[in-house]
Amino acid sequence: MSTDLYGLRVLDVAPDELRVSFRVFVVYYDTGGKTHAPIPDDPSFFLHELWGAQRFEPVTTPHPLRMVSVKQILDEDWSAANAHRYVRRVDRVATRNHPVADDDWAHLHDFYYERAGGWSDEDLLVQADFDVWVTDPRWLETLTPGRSWATTSYPIITDQVLEADAPTVLDLREPALTLNPFPGGSGDAGTPSDVAFSDDGRYLAVTSQACELVVFRTDDWTEHVRIPDSELWGQDIQWVPGTHQLTKRLVEGGDEAPTRAYDVDTGTEVDVAPQPRMFRSRTGRYRADSGFGRHRADGGYGGFTGYGAWVDVLTSSGESRLLHLPRGKKYVGSVSFSADERRMFVGQGKDVHVLDPEDGRLLATVSGLRPGAIVRPDGAYLAAVGRSSSFPDNPEDKLIDLWRVSDGALLMSCRSGGGYVTPTWSPDGSTLATSVVTGSQGYGGEIRVYRAGPPVEPPEEVHLTADKLRALIKSGDIKDEPYLHYMLIEREQDPVVRGRSRGKAGVRRKRRDGLWEAAEAYRKAVEIGGTTDAALHASRELASLLLELNDPEGAVAAARTAHSIAASRDLDDRKNSKALAEIAVRLGDALRTRDAEEDDQEQARAAYQQAIDLGAKRVGQATLGLGWTAYNLGEDDVAEAHLQRAVGMLANEPGAEATAAMLLGGIAKRRRDLPSALTWYQRGAKADSIQQPLAAAHLGELHYWLGDHEGTRTWYQRALKFAYDPAVIAEATFRLGELAAEDGDREAAAEFLRQAAATGHEGFAERAEELLSRLTGGADGGRG
Repeated sequence: MSTDLYGLRVLDVAPDELRVSFRVFVVYYDTGGKTHAPIPDDPSFFLHELWGAQRFEPVTTPHPLRMVSVKQILDEDWSAANAHRYVRRVDRVATRNHPVADDDWAHLHDFYYERAGGWSDEDLLVQADFDVWVTDPRWLETLTPGRSWATTSYPIITDQVLEADAPTVLDLREPALTLNPFPGGSGDAGTPSDVAFSDDGRYLAVTSQACELVVFRTDDWTEHVRIPDSELWGQDIQWVPGTHQLTKRLVEGGDEAPTRAYDVDTGTEVDVAPQPRMFRSRTGRYRADSGFGRHRADGGYGGFTGYGAWVDVLTSSGESRLLHLPRGKKYVGSVSFSADERRMFVGQGKDVHVLDPEDGRLLATVSGLRPGAIVRPDGAYLAAVGRSSSFPDNPEDKLIDLWRVSDGALLMSCRSGGGYVTPTWSPDGSTLATSVVTGSQGYGGEIRVYRAGPPVEPPEEVHLTADKLRALIKSGDIKDEPYLHYMLIEREQDPVVRGRSRGKAGVRRKRRDGLWEAAEAYRKAVEIGGTTDAALHASRELASLLLELNDPEGAVAAARTAHSIAASRDLDDRKNSKALAEIAVRLGDALRTRDAEEDDQEQARAAYQQAIDLGAKRVGQATLGLGWTAYNLGEDDVAEAHLQRAVGMLANEPGAEATAAMLLGGIAKRRRDLPSALTWYQRGAKADSIQQPLAAAHLGELHYWLGDHEGTRTWYQRALKFAYDPAVIAEATFRLGELAAEDGDREAAAEFLRQAAATGHEGFAERAEELLSRLTGGADGGRG
């Protein structure tokens, strides 16, 4: 059993504004450690709650939120990728009791549970009010102000792309293209390493860990060049600025600056100007190396003051400037430049520092990122790679994130499904290419290409084929099965299949929503089914259902339809005769209930007898029916014989056994055989609790007749404990009041008599008023 983490209450629903307001209570605490579940600001949390709020409500339309499956909603990756398609924005508008003051922890408990729409000590709980904007008013259709519930949902990091971002932001969850540059290779030869776009975006160069080079044309992503290992590049490559020439990229300031390159257009090696440093800006105006060492606060190296990271920036004039970053143990993970070369982005631990590469000024810091953040050329977004903090040693849990620079917001956090990931942006920022190691033990992999597009899209409308409907019904993901069956019926052409589906819809509607809806489903099944098995089943069930709904006229009609269909079949077939016997019992029940007139009772008797003659499986029920009809016709001897046999047959059916015993008690009571009546009524009360109020009332009356006042009180008081029938209440309270008056307890007598008078019962209310008037000397106005 899960422990509730939060409680929710709907404060306001505004479908026209696509808004709902919630109050969220934190109901899970560790009071010893003075911690609690965090306040859930993430859209995923509210997606889960909107989904849960409508899951068990009757289906009106198969809208996209309704069709989200349990499997999807429990998949964190699915929720992360799709929450923004349902929840547009979440604003926290008020916060209370947060953070918890030290003195207040003594008044909190570890767990709180919802009771009648609330939580104990609500005013002490950490809580917040939220305005939640959704993408469609249908998501709000089951919510009403004041509705409250508890939840075990918890927030996760979900995509939070604003509409303003949509036209330019990448969707990192779905590559536009996947390239396999080194097929068939094993070990280093099959594993991609470095990726780099040419400055004009026409080419994407990829190397393997065995130093093989492949260059793709980006207009059609076909292979342009493939050549083996060369001392010009190794694994680490860079384009010479403004050219289609590839050369080695220095790593951590290692070798001398390369002066030779490979021209991918001509297929020849060429001389180039020295290409120093590990990182460069678009035109090469700025180049940089990073490092870590001891330094003074003023940037010099004389006199040890502490360790820290630095970036050594080389300008086009040849000047080198050493820029010290905030001191600490974090190394530089990446350096990248905006296309206009006015900003340099330096990743250090979980921070990205934005610097002016010319003078080293710190312009801003974006915090909370993963290492290896690379800025998009326009400077608006950062792509960052790293491992999940949950499972940092799991190679399958490598992540690639997208961040907005202006406010440091995390827009997407996606599992790459692989190990080492190297991202690089195209010059125009429309494309991101990543090298992903997907094989075991750090080998094998692919290049994934992501393009700008509109990731903020509403969920697609649902178009359910007959096969999809059958799969949904079978899966149980959508709880309103009758609605799905009705949709399936509309797609079925075979009348027999349609009738069967109608019948199934009726069964499920009866379980799920209510009897009248089930009755309507069965009626439709009968109309469609003709004389099929589906129509037979539906009419039989409809008869029972209408009896339960106190519609004996409709029950008789439905039972006659079922009886007619069953009787028209080959009764030499044992299956058919058994079916007719079962339906004969239903017909007998409907006729016996419809009217006490002799004709209906005689027809009911004939139906019950037919069921017995055909070898009915429920022979005890048929025998009870024979006894009941004889009782209604005043044939007490005949009724008694049938009912006594029925009692012996119905030991495993408490309700039917109790009914037979009550009827036998009635026969004995009519004969004034009080000891037998007492025995049968007591057996009826014992067999089935539903019969207790009426049986207790009969037993109270019998003891009254016997002059046993104590027994009278005992049984009438027991009757009042369970009774809801005004007639039983009137009789019991009048008799108890009468006995109390005889005992001289005027106060108790008056209270019982007022209750009897209040029932308005034709027999006992007037007598209660008269006795009450005598007790009070006319001062009491009767109905108190």
